Amino acid sequence: MAWKEWDELISAKQLSILDIYQIIGMYCFMTKTEKQPDRLKQLIKQLTHNKFIPVNNNNTTTVMPFYTLLIDTRYMNQTKKYLETVINQCIARCIIFSDNNKSLFGLELAFLLHYLNPKTYQTKHVIDSHHAVESPSSMLQSTAHHLLKSTLCQFQLRDGLVQYVQHIIKLQNRSLQQEAQRLNTMTLWVATVTRLTLYPIDYAETAPGSLDMNEALMFLWTNTLIVPNIISTISSTKTVMDRLIKWTLGAAVPFLINSSSLDNCLDKFDGNGCLFLLGNIVDLWSCSEYGDHKMLVDLALPLLQHIRSYFSDKQTTEFQYYHPLFKWSKAAWGNNLHSTVFDKVINQLEYLWSRPFMDQLFYDIVHFDKVASSSVNRKALLLKQNKRKQPLTSKGEIALFAVEVESIFSMYSLLISLFKSVNRTIFYRIAFTKNLVQQLWKIMNQFGPKGHMEIYLEAAQRNEIDKEPLIDILKIFCQACTIMFITLDDTDIFKHNTPFSPDDLVQISGFLNLFYFSLIQQPTATSTEIPPAALSFKSARSLLLQIYDLDLQHSFCPPNHWLLVSMMSSRVKSIFSSIFQTKNEASTASLFLTKLNQGDPVPLRILQLMSHTVPFDVRLKVFRDWISTDKVAFQSTHSKSITIRRNRVLLDGYQQLCTLSASAWKGSIRVSFVNELGMEEAGIDRGGPFKDFITLLTNEVFEPDFGLFAATKHSSVYPSPNSALQGRYHIELFEFIGKVIGKAVYEGILLDVQFAKFFLAKLLGRNVFLQELQELDEELWKSLTFIKHYEGNAEELGLVFETDEDVLGKVQSHELKYRGKHTAVNNENKIEYVYLLADYKLNQRAKEQTHAFIRGFRTVVSENWIKLFTPPELQRVLSGEDKEFDISDLRRHTEYQGGYFDQHPVIRSFWQIVEKLSLDEKKAFLKFATGCPKPPLGGFSYLQPPFTIRMVSPDENGKSDNLNVIKSFLKMSMNKSGRLPTSSTCFNLLKLPAYTNKLILKEKLCYAINSDTGFELS
Repeated sequence: MAWKEWDELISAKQLSILDIYQIIGMYCFMTKTEKQPDRLKQLIKQLTHNKFIPVNNNNTTTVMPFYTLLIDTRYMNQTKKYLETVINQCIARCIIFSDNNKSLFGLELAFLLHYLNPKTYQTKHVIDSHHAVESPSSMLQSTAHHLLKSTLCQFQLRDGLVQYVQHIIKLQNRSLQQEAQRLNTMTLWVATVTRLTLYPIDYAETAPGSLDMNEALMFLWTNTLIVPNIISTISSTKTVMDRLIKWTLGAAVPFLINSSSLDNCLDKFDGNGCLFLLGNIVDLWSCSEYGDHKMLVDLALPLLQHIRSYFSDKQTTEFQYYHPLFKWSKAAWGNNLHSTVFDKVINQLEYLWSRPFMDQLFYDIVHFDKVASSSVNRKALLLKQNKRKQPLTSKGEIALFAVEVESIFSMYSLLISLFKSVNRTIFYRIAFTKNLVQQLWKIMNQFGPKGHMEIYLEAAQRNEIDKEPLIDILKIFCQACTIMFITLDDTDIFKHNTPFSPDDLVQISGFLNLFYFSLIQQPTATSTEIPPAALSFKSARSLLLQIYDLDLQHSFCPPNHWLLVSMMSSRVKSIFSSIFQTKNEASTASLFLTKLNQGDPVPLRILQLMSHTVPFDVRLKVFRDWISTDKVAFQSTHSKSITIRRNRVLLDGYQQLCTLSASAWKGSIRVSFVNELGMEEAGIDRGGPFKDFITLLTNEVFEPDFGLFAATKHSSVYPSPNSALQGRYHIELFEFIGKVIGKAVYEGILLDVQFAKFFLAKLLGRNVFLQELQELDEELWKSLTFIKHYEGNAEELGLVFETDEDVLGKVQSHELKYRGKHTAVNNENKIEYVYLLADYKLNQRAKEQTHAFIRGFRTVVSENWIKLFTPPELQRVLSGEDKEFDISDLRRHTEYQGGYFDQHPVIRSFWQIVEKLSLDEKKAFLKFATGCPKPPLGGFSYLQPPFTIRMVSPDENGKSDNLNVIKSFLKMSMNKSGRLPTSSTCFNLLKLPAYTNKLILKEKLCYAINSDTGFELS
């Protein structure tokens, strides 16, 4: 009955001010137990219209607003309660997510915009002057602020906004035309509610009873700025954006930066809240004209530190919630949002590593010249127009500048560690900022009382590197340089002195040598553990090795620059001095290993991480001793016999060895060959047939026509990026071949194969330079070098971040980065283009194949063992010394069979002939006898099996019996033409007929070694 009366009242064409008072009163009373959403709409429609006729006034042209009741002493208190009830009901309805409401509470939102805005609380009318308050305007403002505090400020609007924003992102990703209207409606809803949340701060501290500024800021943070991607969602609503920029950047950010209670503010947000807050602030910053980007750094740094504390790569009892971006979280809110929401947040943060932002942020750094900067004054930095132009004049000013620089790179260090999907992009942008890394080197040399990088060296020596306040600058410097060095060619450094001159590189490498050596000396819980500080500075080691490799090619460092004996502790120096100073080379490696086996981990770390500080001969002896020690553990316990058909070497080998365990690969593998008739060939495997198996297999797989490996124009091989054409198991084949090559190294079998230098570098885990591209594709290298040094407008070249390849006559395109085919190459990004294309060609195209080969190789030969060597040194380990070998050394380590001995007349003639062969003929002889044209490293004492010369009859079908031995000694022969020398390369065996004439011996030997007479099994 009551609702019927209410319906009649509200349906009247005109309502008096007291009519609406009665209507709202009845509504509030009757909805205490039962909500009436449709009647609420009727009510707020009238209230929003806000035009009511006076009481008992027949003049219908005079109207007064609802606010008139708030300044009448008879109705004001009750009206305030009624209005509060209706406002709360409207807010409660609006903040509930609804995907079906087409208008999305348009009436309710219009009502709230009107009645939550203190500015609208104005009227010139009174119902009865006898009952009007003394100060109507003040009363209305006081009531408006009271309503704002008691209604809107009591609600948590965040979750509703988050749901709508998340749904908007989904609609945007679908991009369906029929959903455009829905998308616009939802966007308008978010913009309207956002405008509502700005009312508290718009009117904070403007009237008695209003919110103070801190409360208003907190309301803005916790309800609006904490909503992910909200700024991007409402960016087209200019009025709301202008208010947000004003209050967020003009008030909220300075308050957070300058607040002594920043930690207390951050404690109100968990990790996701801080992430979304930072994303929105960065988004607003990118839309504004605020000039001092360092202020944004000052805010971003503590927020990122807070964010990092909430997430982990590993699940633990503390980090137990799955997170779509950071894997595991301890945050209580926000983890269940869709991954696309976090993608949008990353898009917001991208402004922090955008080129325009970085260029302004790094301005003072790249213009640093002899400490070029002015006094650091935060107030003077509020506008970027006041760029520094005057040099610093005191260490105090330098120290302040150092703190600024550290803040910048601490921020980027956190961004890199948190957002792994974009860390390469951030590194690229830093590395390719013009003049940045070279200026950083100058700046770091000014730090501390002593300068010259002493603060870093002393911190490392004290085992307090993580406590050094300026450490992130050094970390980023090393990481950026390792990337930049990949794009360098010889002319950059040695002609243009860019980014560093050779003298600069001497200084940098000298510092890094001492610095990293100090890190690896730090104590650890176990002897095999690498100090955490050394692990965190992998980039310092990478840069050090890059400079070392460059010095190997161009030799610009002074003698003994890389050796560290003079800088070592007495304990380590005693070990190394004994190695460097001993005259008995045979004892050096064993002496060194004795020291290692005593449990001192530092020498082992030096060998594994800084092997360039130890002479090569010592490292080679240590390497061989490690293998010998390892063999003792495996070769007596594991044995495998395989049968190989000579015309099916790879197939038979793979089928019988592919499932072998790592320990079995280190054991004995005995090979029996089967001829074309299926008969087993005669012979006992004392290592010979296995060596022959290795030789035949490598000859097969490294042939470019086979398709697994490609060759450079100088015949150096590397995994073919098109190996998939050889079948679905091509990756498994690469792993198998890696094991075979590893086994050859393990057994000391030399291979007649030359690997590409860039491939060997990857086998050692090293970075490769742009210069290495010249070995792979000289034409492309020339093109990239031209682009890098091009002084005109790079856009004129018409390039994009995409490369085309011809695969079996079909052109395949590959984007070098996200949306690369839509990204033009210009002067700003051309170095990045050079890097990405070189990286793709050298590292990405055959990444799977390379990783499989490396995985197989390291199954047999430990990664730590081969890290003793540089790429050229590793090639020597694989294939022997690429130099003229010592004939006397070969003679000293030769064994004789069949009646020969060192002073036999034929043998004396033989060595005289070999001694006078040309260099090419000596290589041909060695290849004829051993299968490899190069001598083993360290001399022929390491040739296994030992080189052996066996006497055979000079007659075609003769036998080497006792009579022939006597005849050969007396230089008697029945056949002056005789047979040719032959060899069994698998046994390093030369079968030399007992020629009685030196000229015939020379003629036959030279003919044999140049005609490749073939293999004979013995």
